[in-house]
Amino acid sequence: MKHLVSLAAAIAVIAAAALSQFGLPGFGLADGTPQVSAGQGEPGGPTSAPGGPGMPRAPGATYVTTAAIEIKPYTDTYSAIGTGVANKSVSLVSDVSGQITDVLVDGTPDVEAGDILIQLDDTVERINADIALTNLDKAQDSLDRYVSLQKANSGVVTDVAMKEAYAEVAVAKGNLALAEDTLSRRAIRAPISGKLGLIDLEPGDYLSSGTQIVTINDTGTILISFELPERAISILETGKPIQAVTLSKPGAFFQGTITAFDSVIDEATRTVTVRAAIENPDGALWPGMTFAVLMEETSEPLAAVPALAMTWSREGTKVWIEENGTVQPLPVTFRKRINDTVWVEGDLDEGTRVVVDGVQKLRPGASVFVSGSGPENASEPDAQPASATAAQVSG
Repeated sequence: MKHLVSLAAAIAVIAAAALSQFGLPGFGLADGTPQVSAGQGEPGGPTSAPGGPGMPRAPGATYVTTAAIEIKPYTDTYSAIGTGVANKSVSLVSDVSGQITDVLVDGTPDVEAGDILIQLDDTVERINADIALTNLDKAQDSLDRYVSLQKANSGVVTDVAMKEAYAEVAVAKGNLALAEDTLSRRAIRAPISGKLGLIDLEPGDYLSSGTQIVTINDTGTILISFELPERAISILETGKPIQAVTLSKPGAFFQGTITAFDSVIDEATRTVTVRAAIENPDGALWPGMTFAVLMEETSEPLAAVPALAMTWSREGTKVWIEENGTVQPLPVTFRKRINDTVWVEGDLDEGTRVVVDGVQKLRPGASVFVSGSGPENASEPDAQPASATAAQVSG
């Protein structure tokens, strides 16, 4: 007896739920016109329909929500970490030996190309240069005398003597040039303009050949080398702008451009090495700084849909287009996802509505009941039956 009572109670609950959901079943009138039950079009009841409010829901229609397609570009952002180096950097090494008589750059961080940094003892070299100059003067005087005699047609100077005189002058000029070059090497000069590093030398020290003296960095431009993923190679081009920040200058943004990039992909990291230049006229940036580099690329305008509108299968990706209460699948090509928005390529027009919620239940040509829409075009609250709202929440 208890089982019969429980069964009757269960049937009563199911019947009540069915009446609440679907209303009383309609019965045909005498003229054959179907009667619409309360809650499905009668005055005072909700009247949402497949294409919108005002029409009864088609039998077996699936509850869905839709959103309008937007045509807009997206911005792709690439970030990387790189280290800055000077545009030019020279480690000055001595190619001569000798005792240091003077260090001329103590406390002078900036130098120009040609400035004397260190002076070595040049006593012997100066003497040799003076001897070479004297020999040149002597050879030149002899040549001038021979030329005068030959012009006077005295016959004293032979052609052989003239040739020897010219040769002696040439040799003397060569010896003087060598002596002057040796003398000039006793003064060690800056090969480029830039900022000096530390010089750990003092007057009186003996400088051996091959000793590194100082590093000079031309920091008018800072070069940053960094790695970008393989997918970024399509946007790489010289002159493309980049933006960089460094912890050494919090809150400051530095603009630069790509100057070069590698021609191969690293097999281990699947990245490509890129080099960018940042102008640094005030010297605010130093070599060795760590930079976070940012690159942005704006795409052509593409169809943007909510991520929930995408369906994936072995046949590919697609979205469901809703029109006049029915739906059809449309193949699309995935391009980019940012948060809850997906950009796709396909035969899509702006404003076309795609199904966002309920795509798992759809089939081509199926009837649908639009129970809501995306945030940009939400349906009127009065146009949704209570059962549709409940179905949307439960879905």
